[in-house]
Amino acid sequence: MARNVGSSATAGVTMPRQTGRYLTVLTAGFISGVLTIAMGCAFSALIFSGPLSGYVSTGVKLILFGAFVLGAVTVLTSSYAGTVARPHEIPAAVIALMAAAIAAEVPGRICVEGAFVTVVAAIAVTGCATGIFFLLLGNFKAGNLIRFVPYPVIGGFLAGTGLLMVKGAFGVMTGSALTVANITYLASPEVLVKWLPGLVFALVLILVLRWRNHYLVMPVWLVLSFALFYIALPVTGMSLGDARSQGWLIASIEGGGSGAALSLSSLAGIDWGLVASQTGRVLTVLILSSLSLLLNASGLEVIVREEIDLNRELRATGLANLIAGFGGSPVGFHSLSHSALSYSMGAKSRMVGLSSAVLCGAAVFFGSSLLSYLPRPVMGGVLLFLGVAFLREWLYDAWFRLPRVDCVLIWLILTVIGMFGFLQGVGVGMLVAIVIFVVKYSHVSVIKHRLSGVNFHSNVDRAPSQQRVLSEKGEALHILKLHGFIFFGTANDLYEEIRVRANDRSLVALRFVVLDLRLVSGVDSSAVNSFVKMKEQARSRGYQLIFAQVPEEALKSLGRGGFDLEDSRNFRIFADLDRAVEWCEDEVLVDEKMLPGGEAHRLEEEIRGFLPADSAGIAHFMDYLERREAPRGFYLIRQNDPPHSLYYLESGRATVDLENESGQSVRLRTLEPGTVIGELGLYLREPSTASVVTETESVFYRLSAEAMERMERQDPDIAAAFHRFIVRRLGERLIYTNRSLKALLD
Repeated sequence: MARNVGSSATAGVTMPRQTGRYLTVLTAGFISGVLTIAMGCAFSALIFSGPLSGYVSTGVKLILFGAFVLGAVTVLTSSYAGTVARPHEIPAAVIALMAAAIAAEVPGRICVEGAFVTVVAAIAVTGCATGIFFLLLGNFKAGNLIRFVPYPVIGGFLAGTGLLMVKGAFGVMTGSALTVANITYLASPEVLVKWLPGLVFALVLILVLRWRNHYLVMPVWLVLSFALFYIALPVTGMSLGDARSQGWLIASIEGGGSGAALSLSSLAGIDWGLVASQTGRVLTVLILSSLSLLLNASGLEVIVREEIDLNRELRATGLANLIAGFGGSPVGFHSLSHSALSYSMGAKSRMVGLSSAVLCGAAVFFGSSLLSYLPRPVMGGVLLFLGVAFLREWLYDAWFRLPRVDCVLIWLILTVIGMFGFLQGVGVGMLVAIVIFVVKYSHVSVIKHRLSGVNFHSNVDRAPSQQRVLSEKGEALHILKLHGFIFFGTANDLYEEIRVRANDRSLVALRFVVLDLRLVSGVDSSAVNSFVKMKEQARSRGYQLIFAQVPEEALKSLGRGGFDLEDSRNFRIFADLDRAVEWCEDEVLVDEKMLPGGEAHRLEEEIRGFLPADSAGIAHFMDYLERREAPRGFYLIRQNDPPHSLYYLESGRATVDLENESGQSVRLRTLEPGTVIGELGLYLREPSTASVVTETESVFYRLSAEAMERMERQDPDIAAAFHRFIVRRLGERLIYTNRSLKALLD
């Protein structure tokens, strides 16, 4: 029983809340539908003007039929539940030019009825072609291209949308949009009284929502506003007829023309040649509509803070336009203002778009007498509220959360949109954003790390004497690890970096410049000139320019741009940075008469430095070792073998190879005479993690685990000296490693 009581109590609380939600959803859908009907009337008057003005009411019905199909199909297939779609003003403007061009042929070619059906045919072809184009874009995942549009450009687009709503709001309230030219007209007393109530409506709504953002605020304020309007009529002595004649109420779609309608017989009068002559404008509609749709959907993402599947939106609107196009409707897609309105009211539901579509359909099939009772100040006030909200967010709020450069760009886009139009504003914004990006990116260095032979060595284990020489001469080797995309700006900075280093007389004379391109994603053709200058500078200053691990595409770009890859004078290319640095080190050692791999290092001479001066223990120490000569390809150690011995390479050369799961061998290190091998495995008693194989005929000494244990028991002093020798070697190796790490982290 208690459970039932609890359930009843919960239901009692939930039912009013659910009822309020439904009321909000229906209110949002109703407002959207009414505004769509009003815009449909305006679009019809725009398209069917001049000789075609007698077909305005028929045009309205075609447009509202399209609004019904577009709204219903899109909202049912969209990835965002609060989507509202309708015929759009951008393609409608191009279609109006198309209709005017066709109507201009009337005097010499066809009758007015023929011109009308030809225009309708051109509209149908445009709608179907746009629908197919949207479907193709969605299927080929082209919607994600809009992700590359910079955030400030989208912000400027949304601010421009807000400006358009404000201008449209004045058009709804007064019949004349807000422009610089008609400010005086709008300020006249007889016009001021028509838009001032709408402004009060919007400001009160903004203030109330800032104080308490509740989903019932909008519908309650709308009901109160309707009531206040109809209470004010008798108070001012104005009848309903007077209010309608003076433009205080929305006009019925049944007016505005002779009411001529389409018939099957009239379709025979279509001039398909004239339709074909409008191919250029049809293509314009395709491009403008796809860009506008993606911008609207991307802007809606920003507003609702929710990811929208742009490719799914393309497919949804493509299907909707294909169906609506067969009915003679102009192109349509997401309405950013209507979708944002439902979101601001807390009505994220497919019922918003569906109820808006149903209202448009009802206006076509059952008339629109009820719509003629809607007050213009209230409808305009809704648009004004949303437009001001957009402008406040992107002109005022954005100033405190975005960089100043982005804010200036938003203001610039808004200004261009206000003066010239949406496409011009977005185009200018994109161009400026690209310039800003190039300037900013050119200040991001492509040099990830600056290294030298002092703090970076190849993966070649050399004798201590050779390592000391390489460290002393290391400043002659300048290593630059590059990353990112190299273009003219960053390439010139790279050239200047090398030029300054080559001219720095406070440092050792430059002998090698190694450019590691492993992390470079590409080289622009405009950057090749800087690389040619680097090569010429290397020739004139007498140092070697070396490229390491150059991506194939970058090599092609260099070759196509005039960089002679075959000219080996002062220029070389290596497969990776390790081999490039190894070659530089070998060149230094050759100059110092320390031939790499060609000089034997005797262990007894090295260990002597760790024994007492009067010690005669060298002979005893050598007794514990086994001297061997090995041919090329001999395995000293095999990967995963248990630890059994330590080796000292006296002459020859060996490599440390790691075998991966697929059986391929990867070179880890190269071992020169004087290096110790396998010491960590022997001391830690761990299996070998890699193989050691000779590259050339080699001579080495082997100290087995049993021999070392015997030495520790029988000659502890000699064993201690040998341990000090190993610790010294490990310490030197650690010092070199730390230097490299420090250089990479700086």
